[in-house]
Amino acid sequence: MKDYHTHHYNPAGGTICAVTRADWERVAATPGMTPAFGVHPWHVQGVDAAELAFELDDWLSRYPAAEVGETGLDAADAHRATLEQQRLLLHIHLGAAFRHERTVHLHGVRAWAELLAILKERARCNTLPRVLLHAWNGPHELAREFLALGAIFTVGTRELTHSRAHERYARIPDGRIFPESDDSPADWPRTLALFNLLRRGIS
Repeated sequence: MKDYHTHHYNPAGGTICAVTRADWERVAATPGMTPAFGVHPWHVQGVDAAELAFELDDWLSRYPAAEVGETGLDAADAHRATLEQQRLLLHIHLGAAFRHERTVHLHGVRAWAELLAILKERARCNTLPRVLLHAWNGPHELAREFLALGAIFTVGTRELTHSRAHERYARIPDGRIFPESDDSPADWPRTLALFNLLRRGIS
C-alpha cells in the first residue's frame, strides 16, 4: 500500500507534501512520488497571498497529477498569532484544489471544528475540493460530518498506537482511511502493520 501523506521519499510510493514554498522543487523532483504543493500553517508568516495563489495555479497546471498541501489551521499556542494568515492561505489552497480538481491535504490542531465549518460553507457554495484530513485524531461524531463531505483520513504510528485508536477509527469505512508516515519514514513498516492489524480487527 502507498504512503498517503509524507514529507519524505518512500519506496512504497505515495504523496510527498511540501511545507514551505522552497520545498516545491524538491517534492516535484522526488522519483516515484506524487508531489503536493503548499505552505504548512507553521510557515505562513511572511508569505505573500497573491503570489502564492498565482504560483499554485502555475505549478498545478505544470504538474497535472500533483495534489495540494500541506495546508490547514493550527490553533496551538505556538501558532495562534498567525491564525488570520493561516485562514487566508487555507482558502487560497482550497480554491486552487477546487479549480484544478485535486486533493488537498489538511492539517488541524485545535481547529477541526473551524475547518469543518469552512468545508461545509464551500460545499454549500459548490466549491469544495477533494479533502484529505492528515493525522486524524478526532471523535467519530466529528469524523461522521467530514465523511458526509466526502473526506478521507490518514493516520500514522502516533495515531494508531493511541489508547483510543479503535474508538476513533473503527467506524470509518474501508476506502476512507489510509496509512501515512508523515515525518517518520523509518516507521513505515510498523505503521503499515499497525494499520492492517487495526482494519482486520474492525472487519
